[in-house]
Amino acid sequence: SRLRLGLRVATLWNLEAMIRCLHGAAGMADDWARFGPHYHGVDLWCYLEKDDLTLEEAGQKMAQDSRPGDTLVGYSMGGRLALHALLSGACDFGEAVIISAHPGLSAGREERLVADERWARLAESDWPLFLEKWNSQPVLEGKPPQWGDRSQLAPRASEVGKSFRLWSLGAQDDLRPRLSQISCPVRWLVGEHDLKFLDLAREVIDLIPQGRLEIVPGAGHRVPWDRPDAL
Repeated sequence: SRLRLGLRVATLWNLEAMIRCLHGAAGMADDWARFGPHYHGVDLWCYLEKDDLTLEEAGQKMAQDSRPGDTLVGYSMGGRLALHALLSGACDFGEAVIISAHPGLSAGREERLVADERWARLAESDWPLFLEKWNSQPVLEGKPPQWGDRSQLAPRASEVGKSFRLWSLGAQDDLRPRLSQISCPVRWLVGEHDLKFLDLAREVIDLIPQGRLEIVPGAGHRVPWDRPDAL
């Protein structure tokens, strides 16, 4: 009877909704481990190991890999992918948390594709230099990330480079006209010091029927790691 009880508990646990977390452009699934066992980091690089998936296709696959009632959390690039998953209609998410994400460019897409091609080539050719330059960007406030050693990602440099090409902001459609289609509640988190993304969030939040903007004090672009207590 003890074995049967254990199996029943395991079955019920597997049926529970999950918090599925999507990392950023130079991130790892383990970035979310510090927040506890309920935060399940998704390895986005596995989506690009064998297939050249567009943002739309990757969002569709993420939604198909999820279960009704799941909470979807996406940071930066992961936030853009999360928006595509929400818009795919392939899963009934219970809630979404979008963090420091861009809804899409209305102009300047070609220039962004060129810039992201440079990032892709640097990641593929010189991983340490890529990390140094990536973390020194003004949007990241020049602060080192408060997470694991990114040298562990060096074997995935090919997938990281591919993401800069296929999932570039320049390759993404402007999602503003479609945000009204998101049916679940959405919390859009932005750090108070991340002025560019704060302006973007204020611009789009009313386009989401159940959208709510939350400005996180003392945080920049890397909200979950600048203020883990707030998350």
